[in-house]
Amino acid sequence: MRGRWWKVWLSLLSVSSLLLILTSCTSKKPDSVNFSLDELSFTNSFSYTAYVEHVVDGDTIRLAQPVLGTKKVRLLSIDAPETDYYNIAQKWGKEARIFLEKLLPSGTRVTIRTDQVEKDNDGQLLAHVWKDGLDVNKEMLRGGYAVTHFIWPNISQFKAYQSAYLEAKKAGKGMWDPTNPISDLPFEFRIRVSGEEQDQYIGNFDVKKYVEPTEYKQIPVEKRLFFFTEEDAKKAGYSSCVNAGDS
Repeated sequence: MRGRWWKVWLSLLSVSSLLLILTSCTSKKPDSVNFSLDELSFTNSFSYTAYVEHVVDGDTIRLAQPVLGTKKVRLLSIDAPETDYYNIAQKWGKEARIFLEKLLPSGTRVTIRTDQVEKDNDGQLLAHVWKDGLDVNKEMLRGGYAVTHFIWPNISQFKAYQSAYLEAKKAGKGMWDPTNPISDLPFEFRIRVSGEEQDQYIGNFDVKKYVEPTEYKQIPVEKRLFFFTEEDAKKAGYSSCVNAGDS
């Protein structure tokens, strides 16, 4: 009997420890953070006027003339379903592209606004795209044709985009339609198709904690902030959720 109770106690302890870790990643506020969102908002941003040549997919457009040496613009901080990834189309990819084409027909005049980091590793311009005062990136989220995907340090629209995503999901719009939902988030689809591993650390924007790349599901989608390295997360003022008891 004593041996049985010992096993029960160990099981309860393990469950309690797991709950503590999960809670620390989602609900515990940090004592201090070495940056503020207001300080980062468009600190290094620049705006450019351009014209749309055509829409590539639900989060990428091509400009008629280059801006900062490139015509390709990746809509910043959102991720739309893929239309042609390793010759495979993702569910809702076509619909996302069509929705963006309606927002940005060829020849549309737009304002391209960059954030902290202007280009990705592929040379694409990372930008918030505006049309007549409309934040197109945000509109893709509101329509349910994209999900938030913030990568440090480009976080200037975190709260606004977070709200737009949650609004669409609650309403069951687009790929959040409960009768025809998307099965994988776009980045999960790319990982599965390519066979590569998820290697970015994921932070919880609200509580300033981060988890290992493989533990990303501990962080709610709307609170995720991707870091290329663990050092980046620490420099941003985030601490590991496994050490949450120290804070």
